[in-house]
Amino acid sequence: MNTEHIDNKEKKEENLPSLSKGVGGAGRVSGLLASSKTKDAKGTLFRLFKNLASFKWLFLSAIILTLSASIVQVLIPRKIGQIINIFTALFTKDAALDWTLLRGIGITLLALYLFNFLSNYISSILMVRVSQSVIKSLRNQMQVKLNSLTLNYFDRSSAGDMVSLLSNDLDNVANTLQSGLTSSLSALVLLVGVITMMIIINPILAFLSMIVIPVSYFMVKYLVGKAKPIFKKNANLTGAFNGKIEEAYIGEDIVKHYNIGADLKTELSALNEELYDSEWKSSLVSFVTRPAGDLILNSNYVLLAILGGRYVINGVLSLGGFQAFLQYTQMLRGPFNQVLGIFNTIMSALASAERVFEFLDAEEIVELGDERMDADAIRGEIEFDEVEFGYTENLLFDGVDLKVKPGEQLAIVGRSGAGKTTLVNLLMRFYEISGGKIYIDGKDSKDYRTEELRKAYSMVLQDTWLFSGSIRDNIAYGADISGEEDLCDVDLDRIKEAAELARADSFIDCLPEGYDTILTEGASNISRGQVQLLTIARAMIKKAPIIILDEATSSVDTRTEVLIQHGLKELAANSTSFVIAHRLSTIRDADRIIVMDSGTIVEVGTHQELLDKNGYYAEMYKAGQA
Repeated sequence: MNTEHIDNKEKKEENLPSLSKGVGGAGRVSGLLASSKTKDAKGTLFRLFKNLASFKWLFLSAIILTLSASIVQVLIPRKIGQIINIFTALFTKDAALDWTLLRGIGITLLALYLFNFLSNYISSILMVRVSQSVIKSLRNQMQVKLNSLTLNYFDRSSAGDMVSLLSNDLDNVANTLQSGLTSSLSALVLLVGVITMMIIINPILAFLSMIVIPVSYFMVKYLVGKAKPIFKKNANLTGAFNGKIEEAYIGEDIVKHYNIGADLKTELSALNEELYDSEWKSSLVSFVTRPAGDLILNSNYVLLAILGGRYVINGVLSLGGFQAFLQYTQMLRGPFNQVLGIFNTIMSALASAERVFEFLDAEEIVELGDERMDADAIRGEIEFDEVEFGYTENLLFDGVDLKVKPGEQLAIVGRSGAGKTTLVNLLMRFYEISGGKIYIDGKDSKDYRTEELRKAYSMVLQDTWLFSGSIRDNIAYGADISGEEDLCDVDLDRIKEAAELARADSFIDCLPEGYDTILTEGASNISRGQVQLLTIARAMIKKAPIIILDEATSSVDTRTEVLIQHGLKELAANSTSFVIAHRLSTIRDADRIIVMDSGTIVEVGTHQELLDKNGYYAEMYKAGQA
């Protein structure tokens, strides 16, 4: 499969609508998280080291121990050569065995081996702590980032790609930090130390042995250049593949209902083929380096053995010195093998780290104000003043004006894509308007921090969602609690009161564990209607001055809907409320109804006034009654 397919596929997917994400509204699209090209490997490495700054003493200690172990490892062959020279002298010169010297060298060797072991052991422990601490720090940064990102980011990102980013990519970085850095430094020190010792023993042999260095360097440099985009592409393809698998799993019933399993299988097979092709190429580049490096080193080793043997025969070089030199030649192979063996891991980790930093650099919610909000003092007067907004360059809202009185119940109706959900999303600052202003009690909403602004709102979305955990915790999630409190501190009576208003108490009381019933992932162990009742209860416990209900009763039966409407009326008695509904019979008693079409408010009035106009609303209402 050619390399253009993934690029064309990415361009195509940028224009595909997302079926599994979002809170409704127009203009929501899905795409991949990152491109397939490595942008700045050096910059990524620099940022990784910046994240190490908080753990610099542990990191430096590990580096010093690693370097010390490498230096000791360089000294060991020289000591072994001295022992060989002692015994050589015993047989060739009939000299007496110098037990004192032999004992001293033996004790030194034992100490060097022990120091080498302890240094490597402690260094490994420290690097594990450092790497896991860095990954913990990155996870915390990413968690904070998740709460700071604009909703546009999630519109463009695949859920599976996000999961891959938060798990696979971070694990990849952690594994490389644990072993790759110390291995690289150790290899560098060994390289310098071994070459130094070889020059001391015999400069000519040392020169011949170092011929392999520039050859290997240019080979590695060439392969690294070829491998970087391949490994970045691997990371992106893995994220894309995970995203498709997750979509298929979440939408399993849709896949079966519309018999699109074959198409999905074809699409996944094509993506899997691309992933196989990319992995195969990267593996080929990675694994061909070691045999090529071995061939170069072995050829050089044979040449050194022949020439060194002549030097020993001619008395230019001692047998112990020659043995040490050959051992250093073999040790020279080690650093090269390490570099050739781990460079693919390092490149893969840099690709993963770059994706992580791209995520951390993504556009955040812009905080234009820093004022705090007293939600209890909010009356709930809302005004849209010449508001402009578009998901793309084409504006959906172009100069929208709307004023809502405190305590008024405003119903919003219109065809799909008319801008109903977008209107309330702008209230919550899920998206930033491109022109005009939105006022709350006469104050520009941008004067508040986003988290402060949202204290004034309680929202029930058409896309319901509950977290894994108890029913009690899921309802308590909507309560206002301080930073020192957690969900367990929310009084059970408040939770039960909210459940009663939402008419959820009847089914909760029938569950064996009641409010302590644990919900599975996606709340799959209760019905869709029961999920919606719990989300309504979660909104009711907040008792916010402004309430947004976006198709809040779309998944419940008619009888339960009537009961919920009574509860919502009680909740909204002293609150400003925005109600989005497709079933027009549910909003007949609203104070005002606004009718939207293509981002424009086309009609405003009460139910009866709009019927009397015999316009857009009357047409919708009659169609619903037919």
